[in-house]
Amino acid sequence: MNSEKCNQLAWNLFVELRKEIVESQRVRAQIVGVKITFLGASVGLIVANLAKNGLYLLVVPAFAAIFFDFLLINYSASIKRIGRYTLLYVEPQLRSDWGWPAHYPLWEGYMAMPGTRGPAAVIGNIGLTGLVLLPSVGLILGPYSFPYSPLVAAALMILFAIDLTYSWRVSRRDPHGELQERAAQQDACS
Repeated sequence: MNSEKCNQLAWNLFVELRKEIVESQRVRAQIVGVKITFLGASVGLIVANLAKNGLYLLVVPAFAAIFFDFLLINYSASIKRIGRYTLLYVEPQLRSDWGWPAHYPLWEGYMAMPGTRGPAAVIGNIGLTGLVLLPSVGLILGPYSFPYSPLVAAALMILFAIDLTYSWRVSRRDPHGELQERAAQQDACS
């Protein structure tokens, strides 16, 4: 493949992958909005109709919160996977093609650096889930228990533990330092 075609292919790939990231971020933000709306409305309806229904129904929004989190984790992992591919394979080609100085990182190289992202979004999302889940578990194990309360509480806590584990894993920038090491090698070659 000639150099001009290779340059154009790398640029087109970069542009399309960025579009895919932006679309995934948009969908992820919409899921967060739906999660907040659903949790607020469902908890409000359950509490407002307390005379007809018991607070044990709070397990429904608790399960929903966890399943919303699983959707969010999936989109976050997809965004991270695209960013990783871009950093490791596309940006080095662009750097070489365009003669980009090694001391200026391209976007994904910059985002892989320490201090460029914070944990606030993950903490906020997990915190919202915990605000719905923990009271519901406490209520079904206490004053609003029913025959299968321990089983439902155990299922909620197991799913929440999985949620925490995967949220933490996906939010980690570069768990083994591989990206920074690879980026440093590529910079040395530039």
